[in-house]
Amino acid sequence: MIQDYSLDDRRAEIGTRLETALDAATGAYLTPARAAVFESDDRWYGQLAACSYAAVAGTSDDEAALRAATAMELLRGYHRLRGRLLGGLAETTPVGLESDAALLASDYLYTTAYSRLAGLDEADNKAGAAIRRLASVSAAMIETYANSDARSSTPPSVSVSFVDGTAGALGAGAAAIGATLAGTDDRHTDRFATVGRGFSTSRRIHRTLDGDDDVSAAGSAGLDDRRLRQHARRHRHDARRALRTLSAAVSVEPLTAFLEARLPDGVADSVRE
Repeated sequence: MIQDYSLDDRRAEIGTRLETALDAATGAYLTPARAAVFESDDRWYGQLAACSYAAVAGTSDDEAALRAATAMELLRGYHRLRGRLLGGLAETTPVGLESDAALLASDYLYTTAYSRLAGLDEADNKAGAAIRRLASVSAAMIETYANSDARSSTPPSVSVSFVDGTAGALGAGAAAIGATLAGTDDRHTDRFATVGRGFSTSRRIHRTLDGDDDVSAAGSAGLDDRRLRQHARRHRHDARRALRTLSAAVSVEPLTAFLEARLPDGVADSVRE
């Protein structure tokens, strides 16, 4: 059944679906999975998927869009746990994150994310394309973690390549999956991916430099702020250009409104520039 959701209503609906998806995540080895997913309730990647869907479909979120939103937030939780294993993300919850528990919990989130999309109509070509896109996001993140050196003096969570391979990959995947499920073609899907990647990367960098969210204040000390801000600006430029191109083919207002409402100060102002 199709409903009309405000940003706050959709965030609450995604939260409810996450509760259902993680209902069985109990016990010492799976508790970190719940903690990682519910640590932050902004539902950035889930909202990005749903708003991209709405931009193409011309209507608010239906079951496919909300499943995609839930899958992206589960994959985000996977990123949190894997990043912590590298020592690049700060522990802000009281839950113990010993290596065995974190590994098991992250694998649980990874599998559960796929199950959200696998529950769609298998005969629907769009569902298959969305699952393949989710697999490409997962592959990019796994490669990023494999290439990260936890012994480096610079925490991996604040390196350009790490941000591109995690926040950037998640953002690109969220927007592309939402647009794919709504029925857009490959050319437009790639542009949605550029929008999601650009603004998600920029958001991550700005929050890192502000000492906010996942990144510890100690880890952000002494960073090459200029290089990171230049990288964020380049991504925003590419994202704005893709958004303008999309506006000639689809109604980007749901996506634009979300970006302006949820991006950090100083970044949100650049959405329509």
